[in-house]
Amino acid sequence: MPVLYCFLLLINPWGDKRFKEITAERINIVNADGTPVIVIANKQLIAAPVMDGKKYPVTVSEGREYMAGMIFFNETGDEMGGLVFNSFKMPNGRVAGIGHLSFDRFKDNQVIALEHLENKSGVRSGLTFYDRPGDGTFKKNLDLLEEASLKATTPERLAEIKATLKEMNERKEQGVQRLFIGSKNEKAQLELKDKKGNVRGRFYIDDNGEAKLEFLDEKGGVSAVFPK
Repeated sequence: MPVLYCFLLLINPWGDKRFKEITAERINIVNADGTPVIVIANKQLIAAPVMDGKKYPVTVSEGREYMAGMIFFNETGDEMGGLVFNSFKMPNGRVAGIGHLSFDRFKDNQVIALEHLENKSGVRSGLTFYDRPGDGTFKKNLDLLEEASLKATTPERLAEIKATLKEMNERKEQGVQRLFIGSKNEKAQLELKDKKGNVRGRFYIDDNGEAKLEFLDEKGGVSAVFPK
């Protein structure tokens, strides 16, 4: 390293520096106290979820271990969304891919997400809105997922955890999706759900290129269609 550059670092170690190009596997943007604000990383070093100061395994956030991107954090260091992405061809020849930008409610999961998703279920691209309770249920969910991932967790306890998570999901304790606007398997649509997560209205373009408006009951049955 040039002597002059070393001298400048000694007299101004925190001074502004300008770089034409930076190559890194992970970059941490932090507050003055060291808490993270934005973490940019490859998939090997992607930031782990954090809630109430507790760092969880990356795997509790479904699929994050396969994606690179940026994770956002609030002033207290809790995760509050992010931008993650990847796409690849699997050994069976099927393509899988995701591009996901989301923002979370305070102490809870995402409330808005712009996403492209391609998997065995098809292709979906659009904007989704969610209602979240913000009552601490999300942290309970993270704690259970972490416990389930531990080698020390017995099969009996693992079965209990899975049952609890299923019950929480059935009771919609972690909130529900309320609105989707985008395309699902090449069908443009606007879909609205009630507070229980049931689809109650759908405006879409059918396979013949005609615009349709549907109203549904709680069980998913179509109660009215315009035009018929």
